[in-house]
Amino acid sequence: MLEFDLFRPQNLQEALDLLAEYKGSARVMAGGTDLMIALRAKKGMENVKYIIDISRLQELAYIREGEGLEIGPLATMTQVAESPVVRQCAGVLAAAASTVGSPQIRNRGTIGGNVVNAAVCADTVAPLVALEAKVKLERKGGSRWLPLDQFITGPNRTQLAADELMTGIVFAKLPANAGWGFMRLARREALAIARMNVAVVIKRDSQGKVEDASIVPGAVLPRPGRVTEAEKLLIGTIPDGALARRAGEAVAEAMISAAGRRWSTPYKEPAIIALTERAIKQALEVEWR
Repeated sequence: MLEFDLFRPQNLQEALDLLAEYKGSARVMAGGTDLMIALRAKKGMENVKYIIDISRLQELAYIREGEGLEIGPLATMTQVAESPVVRQCAGVLAAAASTVGSPQIRNRGTIGGNVVNAAVCADTVAPLVALEAKVKLERKGGSRWLPLDQFITGPNRTQLAADELMTGIVFAKLPANAGWGFMRLARREALAIARMNVAVVIKRDSQGKVEDASIVPGAVLPRPGRVTEAEKLLIGTIPDGALARRAGEAVAEAMISAAGRRWSTPYKEPAIIALTERAIKQALEVEWR
């Protein structure tokens, strides 16, 4: 493992001061479930001289209702999955958080780390994009907001500057006429990284027609984003199984357009179609809240 100096700031301002002083040679640690592995493997860590451990900053471990739902980056996967307000107002996110790793990983791993790490297989990213989440980035002397789908620029790449810290995630609460679905495929039923996942949010009018839809696949595109071609198929309709499958086919087309046809395509294409179809059906069957 690499040698480094460890800092444990006592508050947010102290953490921002340290980032400003050591930017470029410091990494932030929250739960440490990804960073510790990278440090041990020395992968991409050649310039790291300082670790800033923010795990004790309880001011960043919040889940609260405001105009929307606000989640701090130090909220653990377990807290997100079990939060009554997340389950009620953003069930798709709670469902995704409950699938991450093992109970031990969920107890340590944070939603902020899952987002900032920007792995294509990150289970909470697709639901957050479907919820149109924004992230707050703070540095010493300033802050900014970015939509999550713009914050992540590619596999393990974000717009987070070396002296910035992500300090919040916000999104609107799902209305009463919204249903959601989340489906995931991995090599095993548990303790496995997602090969692909799909998050769906569907809003319907009083006649059952789709007013709005968000369909976001994970682990199959280089960066997270909605598949508008699939969403357009549903809007203005009362979807059935056949239409859900057509939407799944549109997601598969987006995947192939982005990545090309590979040796894994004969497996991934029908899989992503089926996952999307099932997520849409789940969204349509969720009880009104």
